[in-house]
Amino acid sequence: MFGMFKKIPALVLGAGLICECSQNDDFGYLWFGSLNNADRQPILWRVLALNGNGGTYINDLGEPCERPLFLLADEPLGTHPLSGEIRLNEQINFYLDDTAKQQPTRPAAVWQNSDARKWCQHFATACLTEPELAAVLATSKSDGEYRAKRDVYNSELPPVPAAPEILRGDKLFFLSDEEAENPAYGFQAKRRNAVEQEWWTRSFEGFFEPIGCIEVGVVQTEFGGLLRAPAGPDSALGARPALNLNQPQILFTSIGVTGKVRRLPSGPAHLALVEKLTPQKLEPWKLTLLDAERDKFVIGTVRLEERVLTIPYRNAVIYHPTSAPNERISAIVTDRSGTDIKYYGNIALPLHARGEAQLDMTAIDWAAEDRLFIFSEQCNGYRRTDFASPLQEVALTKGARGR
Repeated sequence: MFGMFKKIPALVLGAGLICECSQNDDFGYLWFGSLNNADRQPILWRVLALNGNGGTYINDLGEPCERPLFLLADEPLGTHPLSGEIRLNEQINFYLDDTAKQQPTRPAAVWQNSDARKWCQHFATACLTEPELAAVLATSKSDGEYRAKRDVYNSELPPVPAAPEILRGDKLFFLSDEEAENPAYGFQAKRRNAVEQEWWTRSFEGFFEPIGCIEVGVVQTEFGGLLRAPAGPDSALGARPALNLNQPQILFTSIGVTGKVRRLPSGPAHLALVEKLTPQKLEPWKLTLLDAERDKFVIGTVRLEERVLTIPYRNAVIYHPTSAPNERISAIVTDRSGTDIKYYGNIALPLHARGEAQLDMTAIDWAAEDRLFIFSEQCNGYRRTDFASPLQEVALTKGARGR
């Protein structure tokens, strides 16, 4: 993926440089959402695929979408038994009541009626902001019959039964047994036993007669390897939710602390050159998502005086030092095609919905037909998702570029 680049830009438009996870690739990771504990620790996700998990996908407007990023939480999560907070390395019960002791009417019902599914729904609202959740697609999918790789030497074991329409508009869900053994998602066939790494799948595997309960799939390690064990759904194990993220909602992806530096602009602002990093210095990506609440942001007619560009704007989300400290008016400079970001920076604090930003043009090394874009942005810092309006292009004159 990165072979064509000597260095990787720390800020790019869209999701174009995010790659899927594979056995030989270490870059398929991004930050998204945060735990609902006191520290609001950011959550790391593994990118399993760039084109979803074989289902159908609908956005919040009811429109079909294609080729989402298929993500899996990188570490087991669960609910703390005392605080009720979602934390790392805690556990959940697939079922909390005697439903686990009943034969299901159909395999899909095991997941659909489970407390594990309710936990995923709670996770969505507790750990994702509204614009983050709006970027997550509702996934529908049927699971086919599947013979697990663990069973190849024991042909007497029955396959995992098919589960038609098991996902019905789920925004967050668990992997199926088949997905959890899929090498295309980066799961290796070789087991690597690891302590405290068991986590649930959504697959009903059968009714275990000796203890009289439903048997649900369990993964033994973070790299795959299903367990065949009487692990009833009333057992407590880790949860690794998965989701499909709508790629057109991603305005930018950026790396680490250098991709987007948050500043407090005062007076005519300067833009910073976007850093280029070697692959060895790459960190997981963070996202800037389009936020529908900012769609009305627009700019007016700009003025150029002594190499300072004044940019009127209106309908900005208002900055406040305590309640909204991360609101900014921001700018980027791109190449002629509008794909290569050369400069980025915060150019004004929107103290009112309508105002003016000033940009010092002297420090920008303009190339012919470079383009300038302005937008309203919430800059939330390292590993935190940012939110932005659609880009508004400034009509630059020859004199503005100093040429």
